[in-house]
Amino acid sequence: MSKKTKVVITFIISFVIAYFIVGYVRNTMFIVIDWIENVTIWDKLREYYIRTFYLNVIPALLIAIVPTCIAVFINKTRD
Repeated sequence: MSKKTKVVITFIISFVIAYFIVGYVRNTMFIVIDWIENVTIWDKLREYYIRTFYLNVIPALLIAIVPTCIAVFINKTRD
């Protein structure tokens, strides 16, 4: 696998993980939701991650850049 492919894969994985962390932290720390009894897990996921996509994408992008830069630095020092 080429170095560019590894960097892209590292960025995608880092972005997805960061997106879930940002969505969870933002919604549990700053918003208290009083759920009704019959709410499903899909309703909660839609509320936490889909509705707030535009609010979560920029912080997740910034957080995902850090591990990607670390991976690029490690790959450069191995050569």
